[in-house]
Amino acid sequence: MLVPYSWFQILWYFYIYGFLGWCSEVAFAAIAHGKFVNRGFVNGPICSIYGFGVMSVLLVLGPLKSSFWLLFGGSVLFTSAIEYLTGWVLEKVFHDKWWDYSKRPLNIKGYVCLEFSVLWGIACVFVVDVFQPLVAKVVDLIPKKLGWVLLGTFSALWIADNIITAMEIRKLPKKLRALQAIEDSLTAISDEIGEEIYIRASDAKDRGMEVYSGVKEKGAEIAEKGAEIAEKRAESSVMRRSELLARRSELLQRREELLSQRNIVHERIAQAFPALREGKTNGPAFTRVHEHAQRRKELAKAVKAKARELKNKAKDRS
Repeated sequence: MLVPYSWFQILWYFYIYGFLGWCSEVAFAAIAHGKFVNRGFVNGPICSIYGFGVMSVLLVLGPLKSSFWLLFGGSVLFTSAIEYLTGWVLEKVFHDKWWDYSKRPLNIKGYVCLEFSVLWGIACVFVVDVFQPLVAKVVDLIPKKLGWVLLGTFSALWIADNIITAMEIRKLPKKLRALQAIEDSLTAISDEIGEEIYIRASDAKDRGMEVYSGVKEKGAEIAEKGAEIAEKRAESSVMRRSELLARRSELLQRREELLSQRNIVHERIAQAFPALREGKTNGPAFTRVHEHAQRRKELAKAVKAKARELKNKAKDRS
């Protein structure tokens, strides 16, 4: 038999390793950031890339288990290829890296690096030689009827989760473009206001020198005319600044409206993949989504704390 596993085993291995991969990602994030971060592409507790990755290693590299170095080397190359391809596809679709190893030594375009490739290789050797036999024994103990019912339930939830996530992800580029356009407009307005202030300050200085020279050379008439011109320019500048500030206020309101349209999938992705917040294309927009979500969480915590405080005071009084 070309495939040494039944569909029953393949599906169970996929969900087991996908769940364990999610657990490892959550644990890594908890150690690195000191808080829970729901990692992975979908909302549920599964990292599909781990499920597919381990199953691919078992199917392709399983026959090499008798040789440590062949299994290790093959695992390093195979998992690196999967990670590189996944990272490349995601960047092509969203125009920013979902993870970035550019600051780590011996990386390839930030998609993979030697450090993690070696870790994947060691992990795969451990899985194939040590852990997989234990998982296989556990799966073999699962009654077939109950096992298929559970697999059907898991698969229905996983498929629905992927569909929902994909639908929400399709909305993400449009939202990011809108947010990024607002950010660019706000930056342009700020630059124009700053430039306007600089020009008016320089102009006032120059006009002051002209007025001073006019007073000395041709008398008060020229000085008065220069003052009138300066006054008109100042009025024009004030009107322009008022227009820019009004436009800035509109843009800020529009940005707040976009961010207030809460999307749990977008917020989770912005939190789960910090590299997206540093991206050149959509980085500022992802940062705004993340910051808005953090403010909402902090506000919710403050409301709960206040409610507990009022509840405790009420108890003390009674």
